[in-house]
Order: sequence, then C-alpha cells, then structure tokens
Amino acid sequence: MESTHHTIQPPVLQRIGEHDLDYTHDPARVLRNFIVRGQRPFNAEPTLPLLVSDYITPSEVFFKRNHGPIPNIQLEHHQVFIGVQQTDASGLVDWKALSMHDIMTKWPKTTITASLQCAGNRRDGLAKVKEVKGVIWGAGTISNAVWSGPRLCDILKDIAKVPKDLLHDMIRTFHVSFEADDHVKEDICYGSSIPLRKAMDPLGDVILAYEMNGQPLTRDHGFPLRVIVPGYIGARSVKFLQKILVQPQESLSFFQRRDYKILPPWIDSSNVESAWDTASSLGEMNVQCVICTPTEHEVVKSKAVTVKGYAISGGGRAIYRVELSLDGGHTWEGVDKIEQNPDPKSGMYWAWAIWEKKVAKINTSSELVVRAYDSSGNTQPEVPIWNYRGVMNNSIHRVANVIQMPQPSM
Repeated sequence: MESTHHTIQPPVLQRIGEHDLDYTHDPARVLRNFIVRGQRPFNAEPTLPLLVSDYITPSEVFFKRNHGPIPNIQLEHHQVFIGVQQTDASGLVDWKALSMHDIMTKWPKTTITASLQCAGNRRDGLAKVKEVKGVIWGAGTISNAVWSGPRLCDILKDIAKVPKDLLHDMIRTFHVSFEADDHVKEDICYGSSIPLRKAMDPLGDVILAYEMNGQPLTRDHGFPLRVIVPGYIGARSVKFLQKILVQPQESLSFFQRRDYKILPPWIDSSNVESAWDTASSLGEMNVQCVICTPTEHEVVKSKAVTVKGYAISGGGRAIYRVELSLDGGHTWEGVDKIEQNPDPKSGMYWAWAIWEKKVAKINTSSELVVRAYDSSGNTQPEVPIWNYRGVMNNSIHRVANVIQMPQPSM
C-alpha cells in the first residue's frame, strides 16, 4: 500500500526536571467514581463494585495511570514516526512519518475487546508484607474496553518494510519500541517495547487505537493514539504515541530497563541498583482473580448474597474455572457463572471474565477466598510473593468481616 509519507527526523525531546513538569493543562476530572492514589501525576482506580457493574468499562470508570502531565495534543498536527534500525554497524534509522489522517484512513480499522491491567494492581497486598516502590494500588487497576484502529503488523509491513531475507531472524530477536509525546519525571518521555514477534503476529491483535468504546480516546487514556498490546501488562500499551522503532534490543527507556520487573526477594532499596540489568522485563500478565463485591466490612441486607468479581490471564488464555471458598480456603466450590468472550477473529481471550456465585449465608466469621485457573492450568499462589517493585501480585484474594443482616421470614 502506498502512503503519503516522507523521510524526516522525529523531533528531539528534552528532559524536563520533576519540579518543572506542568500539570496546569491536565483535563478536568469527575472523581466520584474513583479512589485517588496520586494527584501529580494523576492516578486513580474505580471502586470495586462499580468496576464489575458492566462487562465493558465506561471511559469515565476506566482506571487512570499516568507518569506525568497529560499532553495537550492537536489531532490535525500530530505525526507518528516509524523506523527500522539498520542491522549493520551504522545503526542508522530510516524514518517515515504518518499523519493521524493516514493512520485513520489508509489501513483497515480493526476492533478488539481487551482488558488492560497495571502491573502494580494489588500492590497494597505486597506493601503489607514489606516496603515496596510504587503507587500503592488496590485491586481496581484493571478495566475492559473496546478498542479500534489499524493493526500494527499491517503498518509495519507497509511502512517499515523489513527486508525479506532478514525477516525470520528479526522476528525471532528484534523488538518494537514505542515512545510517547509527553514528559515524565523518570525519563525524557514515556517509552516501552514488545518483541517483534508479538507485533507481527496477526493473531496477536496489537493495534494502534484511536477509539475507545466507539469514541475518540480521552486525553487521560492516550488521545490521539495509543498502542494496545492485549494480553500484556498495561505498561506496554503506550499512550500519546509518537515514535515506533524496530530495533535489535529492548527499549532503552527507564520504564523498560529499570521498572516493571520482578526482582528477587533479597533485593530492596539498599541494593536495587545492582539488580535491574539481570531481571527480565515483564510481558504477559499472570492469572488473576479478585472478589469485587461484597467488600471487606460490608453490611449485606439480603437473604442471599451474590459474590461477584473478575478474572484475567495473559497471552490470550481463557479463564476456564473460578473457585470460591467461604471458610478461608479449606473447602471450595465452583462459581455459578463466568462471562468471558473470545475475539471473534483470532479466538484469543483478551478480555476479562466476570464471574458470580449466589451464596445463601455468610457467617460473620467467614473469610471469602477466590482463585482462578486459566486454560493452561495456571492458578494463583496462596500467599503474596513479595518483590521490591511490588508488581504482579496475584495471590488468592481474600475478603473478611462481611456482615449479613438477618432478614425477617415471610
């Protein structure tokens, strides 16, 4: 496919000091749906009962994860720069530029339903074990939306033009890095990368999304363009997308090299600097399952209690069983209902599962516990596995001290 692109150099961004970051142009926000975890940058998660009230999360409920001010980007002026780094010693990059009009009109529009989950979801559980580094999130930094835009593999085939004689080796070893048109306190801009094999997999469903739930992206969620990397931690779905580079190594960004890694249990604030280069960067999500209602210390005024929550796994794996315990994990029963829909084209399970079970009686001393199994047989550990960065906590989820008020008999 021919495109009206031309070779240029992408703009060179300058790092801005943390105290000089300008938050005055952040969008206005309605906060009634959220538990705010940080104001600058703004980070917030919805309450858990609200989170699972819809299978598709409305944009006004979708969690908000930011590392700096929200850029005020103009759609008509925004360009995305795409290049392939040469494999010879020169390392030169032949850049191409696409306008938003190009991206929105020159390739087929693909729509996928996919859940994004912050790698720090449920960090509060690890913080109870020992000090962790990061925003102390609860269990609400996950949401499910309908995303639309062209497939990244189609754009890379047409624009990046990976040499056919190098295609096999490059897909096996190369990466695709993404950079945002923003400023953050940790680096020049937000950046991340994924393996080229994920980007080029037609069943991998990586898209450049300009719509969320049938509407243009909101500024908090990446307007005008973001990557959606389904099945991976949310950190790889870069917002405010400006640069895409096919390169022989992972992104050099702080967020790829010195963040979003499971560090060994002997690593803490005293020796963390020695550990970053030896730990693998996170990609696919692990299996996760959470009780969203009832909540801890909730008073339930009904004869029967509906226990409800979400479950998710990475890599497009389905949730095939969810088990609930009313006695702290001594005995288990399957839930009554699991709603999870595969992608109609790829057949992959990028969206979460919403599950529920009706329970006749909950004793005051009861502890509700839930666990899930995915289609590869993966399940959750019984206790939190602590790591200094506080990521990927998927221990079985517990809710205690639910009070069920006795109801008069009819």
